Amino acid sequence: MFSITSEKPFALSEVAQRVLIVLGRENRGLTVRELVEKTDTNSGSRKRALEELTELKLIKEEKVNVFPYRRLISLTELGKEVAKRVIEIEELIKKVRTND
Repeated sequence: MFSITSEKPFALSEVAQRVLIVLGRENRGLTVRELVEKTDTNSGSRKRALEELTELKLIKEEKVNVFPYRRLISLTELGKEVAKRVIEIEELIKKVRTND
């Protein structure tokens, strides 16, 4: 049972939201390098965001064992649903800002 006093409010970090948006729009797995470039983040904040999203089971990691060796990050089914909603919210906020 949810109790306002016993649980902290849920929120995704800004970097985690950016990762979800990029993965949701790309609709494919991306390497860590591609994520860094597309989210314009540093390695520390990116690492924390990936840990956060992995813990929430929103992303999965696949190691490619063929040269060049790399890790592909992609959305889980739940991650696709959450990314879809985050993208919708982002688009709504952009729409509101352009109507001011």
